[in-house]
Amino acid sequence: MAPTPERYRQIQQALASKGYLKPEEATGKWDQSSVEAMKRFQAEQNLESTGKVNSLSLIALGLGPKHEATVVKPPAPGPAQDPLSGRE
Repeated sequence: MAPTPERYRQIQQALASKGYLKPEEATGKWDQSSVEAMKRFQAEQNLESTGKVNSLSLIALGLGPKHEATVVKPPAPGPAQDPLSGRE
């Protein structure tokens, strides 16, 4: 499934913010200048520099999936117990 023009624009804006693409080239159309910018970015990130949008490139650009940190709370303490008798 190909990215939408809006997603391409987000990717281009990320490339532009890192200096790989001119801001005015963030049009939402994935053209040769976008491919070349992505290749340069991928090469500097030690990724396969194909110029194609892939998950590793998106993650490196900060556009990968967002994962909420799951915080596990300890159970609330119950009534104080006498450790020897087990009674409150």
